[in-house]
Amino acid sequence: MKHTYALLAAGLAFSLLGTGCQTAPTNGNEDDTTSKPRAEQSAAQSANWYAKDGFRVTLEDSRLWVLKPGQEKSGKHVTFIGAGPQGLTVKALDNETALEYLAAKPGFEVSVEDGRLWVLKPGQEKSGKHVTFIGAGPQGLTVKALDNETALEYLAAKPGFEVSVEDGRLWVLKPGQEKSGKHVTFIGAGPKGMTLKALDNETALEYMAAKPGFEVSMEDGRLWVLKPGDKMSGKHVTRIAAGPQRTTLKALDEETMQRYLSYRP
Repeated sequence: MKHTYALLAAGLAFSLLGTGCQTAPTNGNEDDTTSKPRAEQSAAQSANWYAKDGFRVTLEDSRLWVLKPGQEKSGKHVTFIGAGPQGLTVKALDNETALEYLAAKPGFEVSVEDGRLWVLKPGQEKSGKHVTFIGAGPQGLTVKALDNETALEYLAAKPGFEVSVEDGRLWVLKPGQEKSGKHVTFIGAGPKGMTLKALDNETALEYMAAKPGFEVSMEDGRLWVLKPGDKMSGKHVTRIAAGPQRTTLKALDEETMQRYLSYRP
C-alpha cells in the first residue's frame, strides 16, 4: 500500500509540474504584426544613410525614392539603375530631381540646366563667363562652374574630408588636421588626374577609397569596406590589391564587396 501511495504522489507532483510549465497559446500571426514595424523601422534607418539636404528619401524594395519638398511618389517616374549610394537604383519624378540628388554635395549649390550641371559655392551666381568640364559629373553630366578651383573642389569633395586646390594640387585633410610641409604625395591620384597631398598614407588611401553608402577605414595596411552600421569581424572576405594603389580590401561578405567594387559614383 505504501508503494501505491508513493506512485500516486509522484504522479500528482508530475501533473502539477507539467501544468505550471504550460505556455499560453500563441497567435500564428504574431510574427507578422511585429516584423512589419521592424522592417519599416529598418528601411527608415537605412534611408537616413542616404539623406541629402533638400531631398526626402525613402527605401522601398531595395530602391531609393528621391523627392523634393512637396513632391509625392507616382507611377510615372524615371529610374536610374545602380546610380545611387551602394549601387542602389534611384527613382524620381523627373531627370532633374534624380540628377540633382546624385550631384548634391555639402558646401555646394547644384542645379541642372539644359542637361548640364551648374556647381556654385554659397554666394556665387551663374555667369556667362565660366569653365566647363565635359562628362565630369554624375551620369556623365557636363559640369559648369565660375572657375577651375570651384569645379575641381566640387569633383574632389567627399564626406568626412576637407579638400582644397592649391597650385593645381589637391590637399585632402581629415577634420582637425592642418596642412604641413611634411606630407605624402600621390601623383595623378585625384580627380581629373590631380596630384593628391595628405598628411599620411592612411588619410590619402581612405579618401581615394571613399564611396557614397560605404564606410572605409585602414587597418594594418588593408582597407575595410563596410555598410553603415556594420562592424569589422574575423569572418570576412578579402580581395588582394583590389583597392586604390593596389591596397587589399576586406568586407564582411561577398555582396558588400561586389557592390563596392562595381559601384562607380
